[in-house]
Amino acid sequence: MAKSQKITFGFLILSMILIGRAANSQGLFSPKNVVNQYTTVGFGAGSAHYIGDLALPSHFYRSLYKNVRFNLNANYTKYLTPNAAIRVQLSWVRLLGDDYTYGVDNLDLFYQSFIRNLHFRNDVKEVALSGIFNLIPNNGKGGARNRNKFTPYATIGIGLIAHDPKATLPVGSTTTSGSKWQSLRQYNTSGQAIPNSGIKSYSLVQAVIPLGLGIRMRVNDKIDITLEGNLRITNTDYLDDVGPGNYADIAQLENYGGEMSKLLSYRAGEAISSRSGINRLEQILQIYGDPEKLNASAGPEPLKTLASFYGPEGSISKQRGSKGFLKDLYGTTQITISYIISDKIKCPVLK
Repeated sequence: MAKSQKITFGFLILSMILIGRAANSQGLFSPKNVVNQYTTVGFGAGSAHYIGDLALPSHFYRSLYKNVRFNLNANYTKYLTPNAAIRVQLSWVRLLGDDYTYGVDNLDLFYQSFIRNLHFRNDVKEVALSGIFNLIPNNGKGGARNRNKFTPYATIGIGLIAHDPKATLPVGSTTTSGSKWQSLRQYNTSGQAIPNSGIKSYSLVQAVIPLGLGIRMRVNDKIDITLEGNLRITNTDYLDDVGPGNYADIAQLENYGGEMSKLLSYRAGEAISSRSGINRLEQILQIYGDPEKLNASAGPEPLKTLASFYGPEGSISKQRGSKGFLKDLYGTTQITISYIISDKIKCPVLK
């Protein structure tokens, strides 16, 4: 088992231990806590933020406003004591990464990303089981009727996601595909199809660990509004279809993966950003003219010249993805409206 897989597995075990210990310390299954139990259903929406090879963890704050997309969710929550609950949540999270929009406003820092010109979109379907723990004790009795007006809380859990990273074909491509957005896994853009490459195909189902903080606000006896921020720790480096290795050899990529593999793997040679439809040549020429970047002549065909610096045969860098321990991450913000579907005060079992 790889080191990253061991650590992810360790997080999963830790989260289950924390939920189990909290259950025991709170007496979740004790008859005396029956009076505090109630259930809610909730529906919410918010923003989605990707961190990975196309949105660098070292500048994670840019993910708060660059290439932001959305999420929708529904949950069922069982409050077991005044201070702890268990939640099952279904989410649809759209993630986006785009080297063009990420780097165009700051070529001094992100010109290499701008040159690379990769992008992806990924609609992630997630199911998660989480424990919710109030940070301010709610000591009232009587379940939902005596809950606090404002309650900050923390959450930790385990979950599974199904994902499918996609990208658009180069502008002017003559390859007929039948769809603007192409599922990338089948094209082995990191060179997975090349014999003896040592690169394995990735799974479209992955485990995640959701961690979050939130505040729950009581509107009336039946309705709460919740504001919550979450981070999902994953064990995959392919939410964006970009692995940690170098560019695959273009000739071998086309030979074993086909023309689509070649088109979707190396994209620095495209004059137009295919997702946004904006011409990149002005910025590329600007990068050529900076002595601290390329400091080279663009020549009559600047995009072809660029391949000699960045790409499978690049003299400056052959690297396609970011190397390191950290896998892809994503975060969400959520505004959720919850409705209490059971709040009857029950008598505890007498002994």
